[in-house]
Amino acid sequence: MKATAVIINGKDYPIKYGYAALRHFSDATGTTLGDLGNMGETMTITQAIALVWAGLKDGARVTKTEFDLDLDEVADLLDEDEKAMEKVLKVFGDSLAPKSKKKAPKKSK
Repeated sequence: MKATAVIINGKDYPIKYGYAALRHFSDATGTTLGDLGNMGETMTITQAIALVWAGLKDGARVTKTEFDLDLDEVADLLDEDEKAMEKVLKVFGDSLAPKSKKKAPKKSK
């Protein structure tokens, strides 16, 4: 899975959500695998910021770019760009959506 570029405060940031990002998120928040399914209904602000942080961290890893922001610095990024959280969470949602398989066209007889 490739990283998706998201512009935050006029700067491109690679975002990626896979198992590595979910592991970072889980380690940072104490969220269990079972909690992830219900997270949208009960997500705290700390979890939301940590989810953005984890996507940024893993996006940087796969694109081999430097990333050294902590949770507070990510929160500051979000403060400065009111659409940033929405854009990043869309990438997260898209990464969880089932991938559609293209069907081969039927051969006519």
